[in-house]
Amino acid sequence: MKEYKAGIYLRLSKEDRESNNSIDFQREITTKYAKEHNYTIVKEYVDNGFSGILESRPALDKMIMDIVRKNINMVIVKDTSRLTRDKNLTSYYTDILFPDNDIRFISVTEYIDTGERYEIDDVVALRGIVNQCYVEDISKKVKAVKRSFKEQGHFIEGSVAYGYKKDKNDCHKLVIDEEVAENVRYIFKAYLDGNGPMQIANELNNRNIITASQYLKRKNIGKRWTPSMIKRILSSPIYAGNMVLNKYENNLRLKKKIANKVKDYRILENTHPAIISQEDFNKVQQKRSSRTKKERRTYYYLLKELPVCMHCGRKMTYKSYHPMTIDENGNIKGKQDNKAYFICEQHNRDREICNVYNKINETALNEIVLQKLSKRLKYIQLHQYAKDVKYLKEGQNKELTEIKKCKNEISKLETNFRILYEKKVEGIIREKDFKIKYKEYTEKVSKLKEKVDRFEEIKTAYNLRNDVERLIIEFENCNNFDNNIMKKLIEKIEIGKNNKIDITFKI
Repeated sequence: MKEYKAGIYLRLSKEDRESNNSIDFQREITTKYAKEHNYTIVKEYVDNGFSGILESRPALDKMIMDIVRKNINMVIVKDTSRLTRDKNLTSYYTDILFPDNDIRFISVTEYIDTGERYEIDDVVALRGIVNQCYVEDISKKVKAVKRSFKEQGHFIEGSVAYGYKKDKNDCHKLVIDEEVAENVRYIFKAYLDGNGPMQIANELNNRNIITASQYLKRKNIGKRWTPSMIKRILSSPIYAGNMVLNKYENNLRLKKKIANKVKDYRILENTHPAIISQEDFNKVQQKRSSRTKKERRTYYYLLKELPVCMHCGRKMTYKSYHPMTIDENGNIKGKQDNKAYFICEQHNRDREICNVYNKINETALNEIVLQKLSKRLKYIQLHQYAKDVKYLKEGQNKELTEIKKCKNEISKLETNFRILYEKKVEGIIREKDFKIKYKEYTEKVSKLKEKVDRFEEIKTAYNLRNDVERLIIEFENCNNFDNNIMKKLIEKIEIGKNNKIDITFKI
């Protein structure tokens, strides 16, 4: 009798958090099954918080390596969706990878066991298709339900705004947290009385009032009130009893939230008790709008968002007593007395995180960075640019045509594969012939995708070279520099003690 060395694969995605797919539950089912059938579990592979849509998962990659190295000869999962929800990947694992490496595959809850036959039942591949559709469909349904729930005035966010708490009897309703609501009232009153955000923040600090993030026990806790904290409170409609909808859009493909524009926000009025009257809230917004228009400046600093503190790794903040401005014609206006600088504010907030007072003059930093960047660009121009540009230009001329051609071929192959698979299910073609055709299909698709990636790289490289060429010209002509281009060329600028500067280039 063959001795099996089993590996159990467990995966929990974010969408599974509230289902019966917990890691412990999966472990219990798969382990119990292995014991009942006298299979020895030699290794456990756990991917916690990874989507079934993603192709790359650390534990899954390790399991595949162990399969290739013959460390295991059996794979046990709760169900095939734990393995993947991608229909092509499901077929690859079950029809190619597992059989080619003599792997017995078991899905406990689906009663699937390849046994001594190293082929997968039709139900597995079909479940792969169903699972992929499930991901797309469930995302739409969840969005619709959440939207409907919010529009009815229900609170469904994980955390609450400072000054509020969830109702003990209904977690979807907000009630005023009187323990700190008075601080919110003070902030609005003080602002209407003529105090600015800095003055209000200083007063709260002098009173030893703990910050909103401290009170709410959030990550990246700020231990001192700052003007930005005050501004966030002053601008939030929630304090007037209104709920803001559509601030973010969940992008399933990119796996992250995308911030919407303010004009796309939706305000639902009177969804919960107000801490501030609507009248006072409107007065504050009018005052802030008037002040913003009066004081708004376009800060002329080249290295926006690039400097970071070498000691704590946090981004350094730009400060200016007399900031420079740019008029409609692009001319610099205002005082230019070199009082602009970058500073690590984390030192003032929490010296346990950053114990070094780190500050550098903006003009001095610009000069140093531009000097180093100039040397870098000249090196590229002399040693790399000249030999690459001809190749890249040639690639640029045909990349779009080739990419379109490859994608059309991939689409045709996918259509042909679906037809082929239907014939297999209907018994028109033999399993052996299907596997041969499937292997040809995966190899062709893989080569075409690699080709697309190569042309995409050429396109990206060519665009970057154009930026490099433009920046070199700007250096030669002493024109104003573009912060967006600087971000394309520089990864980060680390500022250390005594103005030590380390630059990480992207090129």
